[in-house]
Amino acid sequence: MMLEGKKLGVMQSESTIRRLHVPVLRPEDVIHHLGSPTHWQPGRSAKSVADLWFSANGLPPSVQSALDHDPAFKGATLVDAFFERPVDLGDGQRPSQTDLMAILRLDGRLGVLAVEAKVDETFGPTVQEWLSEAKGDATARPARLERLCRILELDPATVGKIRYQLIHRTASAVIEAQRYCARDAAMIVQSFCPKRSWFDDYRAFAEAMGFPEAPVGTMSPTKVCDGVELRIGWVAEPTGGPVKRLGTARTVPSLTELGRIQLSKSFFMRDMLYSEVAMIHGLNNAPDDPELAIKAGKRLCEELLEPLQDHWGRITIRSAYRSCEVNGFCNDMQRKKKAGYTCASNESNYAGHIWDRLDADGHMGAMACVVVPSFWSKHQEPGDWRILARWVHENLPYSTLYFFPTYWAFNIGWHERPERTIKSYAEPAGLFTP
Repeated sequence: MMLEGKKLGVMQSESTIRRLHVPVLRPEDVIHHLGSPTHWQPGRSAKSVADLWFSANGLPPSVQSALDHDPAFKGATLVDAFFERPVDLGDGQRPSQTDLMAILRLDGRLGVLAVEAKVDETFGPTVQEWLSEAKGDATARPARLERLCRILELDPATVGKIRYQLIHRTASAVIEAQRYCARDAAMIVQSFCPKRSWFDDYRAFAEAMGFPEAPVGTMSPTKVCDGVELRIGWVAEPTGGPVKRLGTARTVPSLTELGRIQLSKSFFMRDMLYSEVAMIHGLNNAPDDPELAIKAGKRLCEELLEPLQDHWGRITIRSAYRSCEVNGFCNDMQRKKKAGYTCASNESNYAGHIWDRLDADGHMGAMACVVVPSFWSKHQEPGDWRILARWVHENLPYSTLYFFPTYWAFNIGWHERPERTIKSYAEPAGLFTP
């Protein structure tokens, strides 16, 4: 799987669309290439198609099954696939951005597959509505429509009620096939909606193209479009139950507002979000469930960090909140024995560094790694960390403490069901009982 090398919000033409690509290492890599990062939600098309194709690392079974109904695509295998693929439509205007464009190996040649993913999102305006929109350069639209209809062998005068998106997405498959010198192309609507939302719009488009109605999960007959043999299809993916919408801050204003939330008299949410791993690798370290993270974070700050600071003077937050995205990536690097990555699994960090997840027993918790500079400046003899550990044990309602050799930094955790355990990686290492 590949990502397009492009910048968001920049008008692209054939001369500026990037032809250099990087591999997708995880589905979240797609986020920065979406029309808006807020589109990344469970149960929405962008995340659904990325998760499915990434996990398959090939043609998903539903797509393979549909293509196998077509003699040319039977047994096709995936060569490369590009998420959010911009396709120049030949007029210097905004390109068509296909959810996923796949290059397939057919029988000794290449084929192109354009995938339009849908849950219950619409196909957008009809051609008639698009032509009359006030925004953008309306004067260029008739010429674009004429070109697209010529490619697909449609009559511009008869497509007014057809969804414009279906026209330019399908034309994109033909255009990319021409660019790859392929004679076969396909466009598939990959539906993640149990109600088959907007199937009637697809059916109307197929009828306008001159295709007889084909059952879901199969492909239409072929039609030669601008020298390319084109077919279209609709596949339905199995869907799960209700999903919870993520509250992840994915824009600067939303992250700014999250950071301004005051957790206690001295600490704000912004203090808790810093992560070297997130900074170096461009990951999002904001909670999916801000309400739970804030609730747990307030207990951590009010009951542990504030009293600690009141007694010992200013404390420094070394690391606190971690998103599942950041912690999971860090743990993966640790398991690969990469230097500098020291994160346990996501599941073991729920209600720990991952504040916005309850633990396996349904309890809330939060953890931060802190340094007490005033203590370190006076207590640097081997084992001196135990002085601080003993004070915390006697004075604060902590759940877990983990001490480290550098500056006697330590993880301090608050939990609804406190364990009251102290462990250390600093000598004397192991379990400490005050």
